[in-house]
Amino acid sequence: MNTDFSLLEKLSNADSLASNEKEVRDLLKEELAAYQDTFQYDGIGSLIVTKKSTKEQAPTIMFAAHMDEVGFMVRYISEIGFAYLMPLGNVEDRAKIMQMVRVTTAEGKQIRGLLNVERDNAGNISQMYVDFGFDNKTDVEASGIDVGNIVSFDSQCKTMTADVIAGKAMDDRSGCWSLAQAMKELLNVDLDINVVAAFTSSEEVGTRGGRLTSKIVDPDVFFAIDVAKNPELDRGFMNTRKIGHGPMLEYFDKTMIPNPKVVKFVRDVADSNHLDYQKDMFKGGGTDAGNAHLENGGTTSMVIGLPLRYCHDPYSFVSKKDLVTMSNLIQEISKSITQNQIAEFYNF
Repeated sequence: MNTDFSLLEKLSNADSLASNEKEVRDLLKEELAAYQDTFQYDGIGSLIVTKKSTKEQAPTIMFAAHMDEVGFMVRYISEIGFAYLMPLGNVEDRAKIMQMVRVTTAEGKQIRGLLNVERDNAGNISQMYVDFGFDNKTDVEASGIDVGNIVSFDSQCKTMTADVIAGKAMDDRSGCWSLAQAMKELLNVDLDINVVAAFTSSEEVGTRGGRLTSKIVDPDVFFAIDVAKNPELDRGFMNTRKIGHGPMLEYFDKTMIPNPKVVKFVRDVADSNHLDYQKDMFKGGGTDAGNAHLENGGTTSMVIGLPLRYCHDPYSFVSKKDLVTMSNLIQEISKSITQNQIAEFYNF
């Protein structure tokens, strides 16, 4: 596979938690500079990029991938020099114990420390703290560390096999990569519809950017490009999230059930272009589509996910083949969808 994944490595290594997505946003702005005349933003930092149709009064479809990752924020600094944290997003408990992390100060300086936990009498995690090697609060504060600083896993993206890449924040930097790659490929393609790529803020803390960008753009169809955790020990028929087997078409989650007509359309597009996919459902959680589909009187929406091993951990595994298939699927949806097809979605 000759595809360049250097952008994915940069995106994964960047530290961008909710409302602090500048590092990822700047990388995407640079990568999609050919679209810079169309750049828009919502009030919390989401980036909106538009590929305009050659036709007047064309309908609009929107793809959204979120820029933020799970991590932590400094809540307290103790007298003995430990920084106590609060989580931003649903970090796995196993990822809170004896992990190297890095805090970003207000001046942009990064300082590394060791994350550990305190437990209550029942054995549950009661507090999380970082030991930076300091002995007192004065030295911590003198280093620039302060309440409100973001804390990310100190992970570096790396290649595992010919097909598998490991890195932090693949939820949803993998989706950002596939969407950015698709927009680059669509740059000089004449389309019957407008295609909007929204790289959203604050998905991990309440799917906020999806709601705001959908309100601004008012798309006719909304697609969340997100991820789901592969149960890594299960290789059976109930595992519909196997990495390397294609993106997941989501038939259900607790925040949204897609219009069956949209699911069928996407399946037909994938089948006609020989693109692998899996049929999946979320038992819990949600995506940007959960709020976005409720805006502007209701928007036909769907979730297309990338399978990951070890989601919301210091490292996640993602398949290069899945990333490319997702990018190709976004492109083929954009080329295939028509105004008549969109009208049929709303023919109740």
